[in-house]
Amino acid sequence: MFNIVNLDVQQLNSAQFELRSKAQSLQHGRHIYRFEHQGQFYWLKVQQPGVHPTVEQGFAQEWNFYKKYAQSSHLSFLLPCQLMDAVPIHIQSHGNSHDILSHYSQVYSRALILPEAKAVLAMGNLPEHTEEIKHIFWRVFEAVEVLHQLDWIHADLKAEHLVQLDGHIKLLDFEQVQQVADIQSQGITITATPRYMAPELFHGQPKTTQSDIYALGIIFYEWLTQQRLQANSYHDWAYLHCQRLHIQLPAHLQAFLPLLNHMLAKPISQRAASIAELKLWLSG
Repeated sequence: MFNIVNLDVQQLNSAQFELRSKAQSLQHGRHIYRFEHQGQFYWLKVQQPGVHPTVEQGFAQEWNFYKKYAQSSHLSFLLPCQLMDAVPIHIQSHGNSHDILSHYSQVYSRALILPEAKAVLAMGNLPEHTEEIKHIFWRVFEAVEVLHQLDWIHADLKAEHLVQLDGHIKLLDFEQVQQVADIQSQGITITATPRYMAPELFHGQPKTTQSDIYALGIIFYEWLTQQRLQANSYHDWAYLHCQRLHIQLPAHLQAFLPLLNHMLAKPISQRAASIAELKLWLSG
């Protein structure tokens, strides 16, 4: 079983870091580095303060989530992680030729370190057999269900946030995670990716476990069809999800059509209310 290495600042200072942030993330002060230690690759996630309040808040949200649950070994949906904030962290990095910054030094007060893990629903990675696909769906459901049972919703599920390590499906990126009890008491701020947004979110409704289920449905649908949905603007995504989306599957995958219809029902009243309902269908 993989266990996170407890790296100290001295070891980090001697590591070779590659800056892998996208241009927009860099503009928001979000820096993502990839580095190797003893044959294992890791990601180091940091945030510059005072650059973008919303992005900074997301980093703090994820930090606090890991701080709360990182030591809960029974939560198999979490990657092993290391939280660093005891002393300033100095990073000497080099980036790709497409990066805004190619070689530079930065100092951070906090860092989140996670092991690199393989995407489980990557394009071009669809099994031939229905039973194998069902097994993968079941494991994804189990990971999300545990999160929901803790009374949290992920609120930003997308294909790249589902990875595999040590034979378990893991969830990534808890920047938008919300506690169910807090949703109604907070103002509604839509911070979601339009590709995966449930219809009710476009109408200003709060995120729920059912909006997580809808996002999973889109992830599954794109993986089964091996095609990405297309839209050019927020308005086009709203039209797609609220009106135009019609689920069609290849003949050999028709067995999954009822499941997807249950996950992607446009009226929330007709959509699966829980992961348990979906697992029941999958086991039938």
